[in-house]
Amino acid sequence: MLRIASGSLALSFIVSSPAMSADITMDDTIVTASRTEQKASEVLGDVSIITEEQIQKAGQSSLLELLSLQPGIEITSNGGTGKNADIFMRGANATHTLVLVDGVRINSATTGTTAIQHIPLSQIERVEILRGPASSLYGADAIGGVIQIFTKQGQGTPRLNAAIGLGTYGTAIGEVGVSGRIGDTSYSLQGGMTHVHGISALRNKQSSGYNPDADSYRNQNISASIVQHIGDQHEIGFNILISDARNFNDGTSATSAKYDQYLDQTLSTYSVHSKNRFTENWTSLVTMSRGIDDLTSYSKQPTKTTSNSIKTIQDQYLWQNTLNSAWGTFNLGVERREQRVETSPSPLPEDHRNIQSYLAGWYKTFDKHSVQINLRNDDNSQFGSKTTGSLAYAYAITPQWKANIAYGTAFAAPTFNQLYYPNFGNPDLKPEESRNREIGVKYDSGGHHVTASYYYNDVDNLIVNPRTGHNFTNVAQNVNRARLSGLTLGYQGMAAGFNLRASADFQRPEDADNGNLLPKRAKEHGVFAISKRLQNLEIGSEIESSSHRYNDTANTTRLAGYTLVNLYTNYQLNDDWSVNTRINNLFDRKYELAKGYSTFGANLFVSLRYAPGF
Repeated sequence: MLRIASGSLALSFIVSSPAMSADITMDDTIVTASRTEQKASEVLGDVSIITEEQIQKAGQSSLLELLSLQPGIEITSNGGTGKNADIFMRGANATHTLVLVDGVRINSATTGTTAIQHIPLSQIERVEILRGPASSLYGADAIGGVIQIFTKQGQGTPRLNAAIGLGTYGTAIGEVGVSGRIGDTSYSLQGGMTHVHGISALRNKQSSGYNPDADSYRNQNISASIVQHIGDQHEIGFNILISDARNFNDGTSATSAKYDQYLDQTLSTYSVHSKNRFTENWTSLVTMSRGIDDLTSYSKQPTKTTSNSIKTIQDQYLWQNTLNSAWGTFNLGVERREQRVETSPSPLPEDHRNIQSYLAGWYKTFDKHSVQINLRNDDNSQFGSKTTGSLAYAYAITPQWKANIAYGTAFAAPTFNQLYYPNFGNPDLKPEESRNREIGVKYDSGGHHVTASYYYNDVDNLIVNPRTGHNFTNVAQNVNRARLSGLTLGYQGMAAGFNLRASADFQRPEDADNGNLLPKRAKEHGVFAISKRLQNLEIGSEIESSSHRYNDTANTTRLAGYTLVNLYTNYQLNDDWSVNTRINNLFDRKYELAKGYSTFGANLFVSLRYAPGF
């Protein structure tokens, strides 16, 4: 029996119920689906948004936990807050999810993933999620999809915001900021901190690295934005985000488990931009940015402290032009990314590469038809040139119903570890490549928003590290093919005075050569959320359910399915002050996201928030 059956039944019931009011609007603006501003009703891609309101209600929940409640996304985490985590979109590998912060890449060039566990909710205004291949828009690594995080910006009357909160497992947060607009200058300055006493990262007492002490986590973060408006047609601006974290872990052996093991990791983005509307039909955007992932691991022993550091620096330059005409909207751009890695004490034999890119897009709506075409060429100094493309078409069957079909190619570049790490790297690796087909339908009427998407994505040259030879040396190779297929259902709206949201994923992410499920990905995953406002009080609940997964490629180590129930309340004391209470994992469910690693039991968090004008 599917654990998400209740969510699917709820979806069927909701669509047939009379709506009372709408929670979302199809006039919302989305950028990620085409790299230009579009109304939600015009977007052809499979997109969802995490709004500022959802973030406000999250309490102590992390960005990872909010993402796990979105369609098409699964997460895994190695032992509680701040520990290493991966995101799987539409069943693709963790390295196949591209994460952007205000358009800036912040991923590690050695692991190929983004330490999204360190990006604090207190700095986020909204998150846009584009499911499906997007290399024709953003280049390498977007085989599964794109997650774009937008930090807080200033607008309206200047105002102060602040929040404090306390919870179980020694959780404490604090945040304060100011934002607004004075004359032609808009600005935002935000600061925050998080401390979690935590739990032991390892739950398996038989593990050689097990240590029963709690592995704590702390994070200090700041973001700033300033935009100077020059009339109504031009602006120049600057954005910065810095998140500095210290994360304690258990050891990797019986010896190391006796000593403190911790990671210091700082994520930072810096960007400047000039946006100019030179004519009624021509808008130009120029950006220069830098993304940094700076990681140092420490082992603190009685006589000495050893350390290893890995730092990724990515400088990015973009000139993008949007041209509106009677023949549609054209998007033309040139982009350059300069990527380098600094490792200590052992440098890699190759530590830098440059990617020169050219992109073009076209979007047109005529009568009941909509078409979007994107092409991109990425010339990588390490593995050469790669061209990707996508074609999407939608037809408005009725004013409420729209059907769409799409085809797209994507690729993922080998990481520096996969290419050059001692006894593991293979400099002859080829990029992973994918071909995705999908068909979908959307319904929007009277406050009900329903989506259904079926996709079939073939991934070739999948990079794995099989054990070869008598010495069991791990050498990365292009050997496997993956087949990612599935159906994603989503609903959001209002019915009978309740705010309702539901999603269900039925998928088969498998090794095409032997039919095994890819590690840590379930066949079924679903979410059902319900809330109701009673004057100044809002009460809500979220239910997340997953079928079983496997921890290994051979499908011999089984991770049991689970169902988690969360409850929250939000009481508006007055126009400026509110109190949020949240209970996660209400029934104290014991479950694993990765074999042998701990997860939180039932936990309570209470926060007081000052947010005038929200």
